[in-house]
Amino acid sequence: QRQGTRPRASFARQMLAPLLIAGGCALLQRPRLLQASAPQSLRLAASPLAQVPAAAPAPAAAQPPASSGKKGKGRLNIRIDDEWYDLTNWRAAHPAGTHWIDAYNNSDATEVMYAFHSDKAISMFKRLPNSRAPPEGIAPPSASTYAFRELRQRLVEEGWFKIHPLGELQKLAPWSAVTAAGIWLARRSGFWSAFAGVVCLAIGNSLAGWLSHDYVHGRQPFAWAMRGFGELIGGMSTTWWSNKHNMHHALTNEVGYDEDIALDPALHLWAPDPRHDTLPWLRQWQHVYWPLPYSILFLYWRFDSIRYVLKDKKWGEAARLAAHWAAFSALVPFRLLLASVWLSGLITATIVTVTHQSEEIFLGDTLRKYDFVEAQFRSTRDAKCNNWFSDVLWGGMQWQLEHHLFPTMPRYRYPALSKVLAQFASENDLTYRVTGEFKIIGDNVALLKKIGQGPQQPGNPNSEPLFKQV
Repeated sequence: QRQGTRPRASFARQMLAPLLIAGGCALLQRPRLLQASAPQSLRLAASPLAQVPAAAPAPAAAQPPASSGKKGKGRLNIRIDDEWYDLTNWRAAHPAGTHWIDAYNNSDATEVMYAFHSDKAISMFKRLPNSRAPPEGIAPPSASTYAFRELRQRLVEEGWFKIHPLGELQKLAPWSAVTAAGIWLARRSGFWSAFAGVVCLAIGNSLAGWLSHDYVHGRQPFAWAMRGFGELIGGMSTTWWSNKHNMHHALTNEVGYDEDIALDPALHLWAPDPRHDTLPWLRQWQHVYWPLPYSILFLYWRFDSIRYVLKDKKWGEAARLAAHWAAFSALVPFRLLLASVWLSGLITATIVTVTHQSEEIFLGDTLRKYDFVEAQFRSTRDAKCNNWFSDVLWGGMQWQLEHHLFPTMPRYRYPALSKVLAQFASENDLTYRVTGEFKIIGDNVALLKKIGQGPQQPGNPNSEPLFKQV
């Protein structure tokens, strides 16, 4: 037995431990089952989304940027299903925060409303007060937007959003197997066992991240029951992550809104203004050192999660985070646990960034220029995985466009959905983008080199958020 390590547990106990922890998610989250709403298909069958005009209007012109959300005399108006609502007196009551409401002032929020909200929330928005003086000069939704609403309605009626027990088990199986193997290897003596244990635990942690991601997006009773998986297994606050992540979904690659592209001064994704280019000598090497900031992703997120739950008194989440660290620290030597979190950060950050960062980034004249559907097609690219291991490791993120357009749809529907979206794109003058998994990483490294060694651009903004989300 290696000096300084705990006595080995039985093989069966090591293999069952992660599964027992996962099972605790359902027990701790069981009350949420009672809060689940009716199936989505029942709601949208009578939704205004089905009422697509016979003659859709021409593509929308650029919408004016949303206001900064600062308190003033103006009213806060948002359009949903071609109706304007005055949310001035309601914004503070929005459960996900005021930044969401403010970011869509004088804008259409239909797609975001249906993409992220539960059936119960959607059934409530019709109670909101209508705008007495809707803003003038706002372009109507584009033809492709109305076509997308019709497509979504059809997918709901056909059952694409329903979960399947076998599909859910197939998602859990790789995580449980590789995590159990990682725990067993990490507790054995010898360098190579420890190394293999770190790799397995890192892969398991990334897979746990994808599962937590699915459960937070999901609006089915099973997803609600498993939501605590994010804290117990993933080690991150689900509320903190949801507040941060959903703005990225809604306003992808929009500078000042999407915090996933707020990487400067560590990494620059567009030519910086001289005032913001604090380390120009370092920027020219960003295509070389990029793995370093990526690898600290999970360590930073875990620290930020603890800070958030304590500050906002999310005691249930805090208890699950404490259970996470206690359980994994008891099962795995702590230094190996930290090493696995570091490696997992590199794996996960690479996967989640490459499908967006080499696509269009909206700033200046293109900021908030396109409607939701066209913006997603412009800012998102799928990755074509070449083998079963990559398919598992990417955790559904290889179908990034499908996920961004339909975040509550189970990921095992995405391969079939990709064919539907490719046809939709061809019929609506949009570009469906897909690139091989290794080439897409290479394209991102090439972009980092181009921006890193390129000139400065006076007037370009930095990535400081207009709306602080967490």
